[in-house]
Amino acid sequence: MHSGSKPIQHVSIAAALILAGVILSGPVAVGIVEIFAPQPAWQDVSTFISHYSWLQTLPYLFGFLIAGGFVVLVGSVPVSRDDHRVYRRAASSFTTVAAGLIYFNYVLQVAFIPIALEDHPAIVAATTMANPASLGWALEMIGYGVLGIATALLAPLFNESARQRLIGRLMLLNCAVSVLGAVLVPIYPGWVLTPFGMVLGAGWNILVAVIMILILREFRFRHA
Repeated sequence: MHSGSKPIQHVSIAAALILAGVILSGPVAVGIVEIFAPQPAWQDVSTFISHYSWLQTLPYLFGFLIAGGFVVLVGSVPVSRDDHRVYRRAASSFTTVAAGLIYFNYVLQVAFIPIALEDHPAIVAATTMANPASLGWALEMIGYGVLGIATALLAPLFNESARQRLIGRLMLLNCAVSVLGAVLVPIYPGWVLTPFGMVLGAGWNILVAVIMILILREFRFRHA
């Protein structure tokens, strides 16, 4: 699988981007928001607007690193067998769809909502991720569900060492968790901000962070 230093370097860069995105958009940004600009539990759009701060866009700004990192990762994982090329092509297609959904949502959160607060409160209510039943959460969870399918398709490419096989199994687990989250959106609207949703979200972040650390160890620290 190690077909040259440049693909390995690109895989490492992608994993570092994703890991940085997970850490910065999760505990770092969320912690900053909770300390300096907390938003109360969703009541109505007026309450949301009265507590709005630009700091609340930080998790989404850093979230761009996650989807973008996966685009780079899927495109740079070396393929050692011709029959695996179809997996990478399929993974690339699913990643493109996922990144489009996720980026569209983050553009709404970062750029559209701040300028629509006063003139279009109804649209703000329908799109802000402060509202657990919003379009924003549908885009987020479906986008990451599609991304989970992409990681499952990528899993067979990690097959040349015990660590790589572990990465592949964790990618399959990531697919299961991500697809579960997407499936629950229309069945249990608003589940994402329940205690179960918060635990599942934290678990996803930890799982992806572990996968990226393993990828860094496999491609960067041992083979650079």
